[in-house]
Amino acid sequence: MNILLPAKFKTAGYIFVLIGIVLGIIRFYFDIKLKIFDVKVFAVYSKYFESNYFKIIPNHISEELIALFLLTGLLFICFSKEKNENEQLNQIRLKSLILAIYLNTAFMLFSFIFIYGLIFINILVINLISPFIFYLIIFNWFKYKQKPQTDQSHS
Repeated sequence: MNILLPAKFKTAGYIFVLIGIVLGIIRFYFDIKLKIFDVKVFAVYSKYFESNYFKIIPNHISEELIALFLLTGLLFICFSKEKNENEQLNQIRLKSLILAIYLNTAFMLFSFIFIYGLIFINILVINLISPFIFYLIIFNWFKYKQKPQTDQSHS
C-alpha cells in the first residue's frame, strides 16, 4: 500500500515551511501585526468577550496562516517519497515515526510535570509541530547512518 505523497510535494513543503518561518519571525520576534491579515472569517466557534457560533467575525489571521504553512509544509516534507524509495527506507520511516512519537510523548510528559503557567500554552502550540520535527531529525539521522553501509556494499 503506497500512501506517501509524490516526491514533488517535498519542494512545496520546504517553500511552505520557509513562508511559515518568515511570517512567524515577523509576527512573534518583531511583534508586527500586518494590516493585510485583518480580515473577516467564518468561525464555527469563537470566544473572546462573547461567544460566537457559526458567525462571520473580524480576526487577525497571521497566527492561523503561520500554523497552516508550517503544518502543511512539514506534512509534505515528512510524507513525500524519496527519489530512491525502497523497502529499506519504509522500515526507516516506520522506526523513525515510532521513535518520534515516543520522544514527543516524553517531551509532553516532561512539560506536564515541570512547566507551569501561561508558558505551558506555548508548549502546547509547539506540540503541533514537534512530532514532525522529531520525525525529520530521526529519519534523516537513520538515512545518514544507513548511507555508508550501502556505499560500502557497492564497492
